[in-house]
Amino acid sequence: DKTESLEDHLRKQIIDLSLEEGILFLVKYLINSLDDNGFLSRDLYAISSDLLTNNNMAFSENDLQLALKILKDLDPIGVGAENLQDCLLIQLRKLHPSQKVAFQIISEYYTPFSNKNFERILKDLSLSEKELKAIYHLIEKLNPFPAAGFSKNTAPAEYIYPDFTIIISNSQLQLQLNKGNTKTIKVSKYYSDLLLETKDRETKEFLIQKVERAKWFKESMEKREATLKRVMEAIMQFQQDFLISGDESDLKPMKLADIADIVNMDISTISRVSNSKFIEAHFGTFKVKELFSDAFRKDNGELISTNEIKSQLKEIILTENKLQPFTDERLSELLGKDEYHIARRTVTKYREQLGIETAKLRREL
Repeated sequence: DKTESLEDHLRKQIIDLSLEEGILFLVKYLINSLDDNGFLSRDLYAISSDLLTNNNMAFSENDLQLALKILKDLDPIGVGAENLQDCLLIQLRKLHPSQKVAFQIISEYYTPFSNKNFERILKDLSLSEKELKAIYHLIEKLNPFPAAGFSKNTAPAEYIYPDFTIIISNSQLQLQLNKGNTKTIKVSKYYSDLLLETKDRETKEFLIQKVERAKWFKESMEKREATLKRVMEAIMQFQQDFLISGDESDLKPMKLADIADIVNMDISTISRVSNSKFIEAHFGTFKVKELFSDAFRKDNGELISTNEIKSQLKEIILTENKLQPFTDERLSELLGKDEYHIARRTVTKYREQLGIETAKLRREL
């Protein structure tokens, strides 16, 4: 495995491209928008809206398309693809341009191919089993996930700043609310003075309206910051052991309702904070939502996070025989041997949440 993250690997490549400043910013922003697989799963319209809303920056569709093309031309091949199908098509186009049938299968028969419905492909394309097997092994050798092999970059890139920083001082946690690039909001003294001096009624009414609106906006921002701080302080105390150690086994089961009860707020408020905010701790930077998980009680009475079960499930699947992968029923039995007694349907749910396919689709020819 590579010790550098995919994001760092990509940023190194664009240094020498002599890109115009705006395009360089966009390429870096797109790099930061990649998911854990190295895909750009969000469409350019949504990214454009984010740039306008969060960064107050407007870019044309042509600029965004150019930035995406530059990203897709970087190594590893397939990075910036919309999804797995797009990733495979990019690799076939660049690495195997003469393999027209392989390209056609992924382009037009992706679902039956993914579901291993080979009979339909053999019939529709008039292929022999030998020909299809050769194409299957060619596609199998492609890299399905461009981020594979790179170290996980838990910190957001330079254009996303952590909303909170947690500092350890004398074995105690301290919360710092980061305002990032947000300027301090205050009512303009010039307009306040003008309001006192002007004699014109219309001007006075206009200024009163604007000054009152500015005060309301300032108070709203202060109230929002106070809410964020209350929620985060409750989360910080709940997950104190984990935030000090950085060890996932110290992560306690914690639901949105737990924090909502502590701070006496709606679950929807806690959900908004957890889904959109980043925390910087001494062991990395991550989304607040990663601190939430359901509870599970082991045979010995120990209460653990479901994240621990998912981690164990992933480990079992990684070490399975790919010619005879474990069914969900068998995975349930194997987890039971480690005192994780969960039903087959629960195994199915966790497997899907981890983005892992069924045994049939994991099986290799």
